[in-house]
Amino acid sequence: MRLLEKISSLLLLAALSGVVGAQSFPIKPVRLIIPFAPGGPQEITLRPVAQKMTEALGQPMIIDFKPGAAAIIGADYVAKSAPDGYTLLIITASHTINPSTQKSLPFDAVKDFAAVSPVSSSDIVLVANPKIPVTSVKELITLAKSQPGKLNYASNGPGASLHLAMELFKMMAGVDIVHIPYKGAGPALLDVVAGASDLMFIAAPPAIPQIKAGKVRLLGVASLKRAASLPNTPTLVESGLAKFEATSMVGILAPLGTPRLAINRVNAALEKILFLPDIKEVFIANGVEPWWTPPEQFYTWLREDVVKWAGVTKAIKYQPE
Repeated sequence: MRLLEKISSLLLLAALSGVVGAQSFPIKPVRLIIPFAPGGPQEITLRPVAQKMTEALGQPMIIDFKPGAAAIIGADYVAKSAPDGYTLLIITASHTINPSTQKSLPFDAVKDFAAVSPVSSSDIVLVANPKIPVTSVKELITLAKSQPGKLNYASNGPGASLHLAMELFKMMAGVDIVHIPYKGAGPALLDVVAGASDLMFIAAPPAIPQIKAGKVRLLGVASLKRAASLPNTPTLVESGLAKFEATSMVGILAPLGTPRLAINRVNAALEKILFLPDIKEVFIANGVEPWWTPPEQFYTWLREDVVKWAGVTKAIKYQPE
């Protein structure tokens, strides 16, 4: 009986310790794993948010880059991390695209993670190096049709969101443009600026400074309505590609099994921070809009987005790698 009492006491203490730990979350720095190279749109969105989160939670929110394999390396790292709330994954559309573009994944994009919250959504824009003699989407289509296979485009990797956006564009416009993949949107944009690549789809935040500096030429916006930050730029729908839509998002996931109290703490902090006037001002200036939901709603969105991209990859006959 005494042995059973001791075991019961130890189990109770362990359970109480876990509860107390979650209630006091965080008691040490939290790592935000970005599965892309530095310089991409996720970094622009997250740095001011991470600073506010540091202030709100009382512990540093550290941004850590683990790029490669269409964001799979970073996602797998988080999926296999301790489910204690101190290692969080930053995701974009690639997370829900990968199940349709990869032959296999070392994790389930939905079932092996706990949803925390989306952070932002932003428009995707089509930009070209100024040496390309076009000023609009219609002119680009005309040029590409007259020179099949002569133009090339950069992307953030095979099967990634920006790659699929251009493949959808090629299919709808009936053009042949060669794909040049990069390990991230940042390096891809730098090569479009340098002229090593001709054009690309990219999220608005990192593109806007380059557009304003005249280093890339803005051709169109890939959302269904014009971007608030670029009101004079026509959408691809207005340019003749009916129902063309591609947008960018940033969200946060945790390893499956992460204590709900820790998830709720991060989610609640985000709800307040994302709509602060100074954060909204930074977001809008960079073509980004705050986006927050409860964890359950974000989990539902993730499942539905996996289904949506499966439909897109099937339509363009994408072959999993």
